[in-house]
Amino acid sequence: MGVKTQEFLVLGGQTLTELRDKIFCLTDQMMQKAGQHDPSGYFLIEDVFCNDLRNPAAIDYSEPIFDWLRNNKDEARKKWECIITGELQQKQKAIIGDVASQLPHFKAVDMQKTRFCDLKFSLGAGYQYCHQGDCKHTIVIRDMRLVHPEDVQNRAAYPIAVFQLKPRVQKCYVCKIYRATKVTVDDKWAQGNPCYFCDNCYYLLHYKDGSLVYSDFSVYDYLHD
Repeated sequence: MGVKTQEFLVLGGQTLTELRDKIFCLTDQMMQKAGQHDPSGYFLIEDVFCNDLRNPAAIDYSEPIFDWLRNNKDEARKKWECIITGELQQKQKAIIGDVASQLPHFKAVDMQKTRFCDLKFSLGAGYQYCHQGDCKHTIVIRDMRLVHPEDVQNRAAYPIAVFQLKPRVQKCYVCKIYRATKVTVDDKWAQGNPCYFCDNCYYLLHYKDGSLVYSDFSVYDYLHD
């Protein structure tokens, strides 16, 4: 299922939007910086699409999926049969048991109105979080227990992050001192491809008297790997 990047403690009475607002993904920052941020998103847990429609500009990501399911029933059934016989499903079968061969009856609910205690889920199973159009993550509910005295008692503190993967950052390939802020691809004067630059080194090497010296390369803002 990939590398774990974050882990949270959540309360059963909390909504899924409270968790979503705590999830960090670099794609959100990149889209925000590009002026193309999309507030839409969903969690797919078992057969339920939990859509985040809090923002008036948000769209229902699940609607095109439902349209496709209605108009392509035979193909959908074949794809589902492939899914339940796939390698990932065999691993999940070992955890949660047999999965129904019939295509699930998917439904949609509002994320901001759905609490964790309202959900039906299997511990250890992989579910999906989708945002920014097509950025997908696997979500696993690892365990479930009662609150005990050693837990933080302030409800407002939850969801609590108990693990955060430390991001890997690149230094400037030129000065080898400062953190990179730009990355170039197919840059003929660069030391590598891709090549990472701090602001100062990037502009010193690519601009003269305020004008770009050459433009036959691609450049992107760089935050971290």
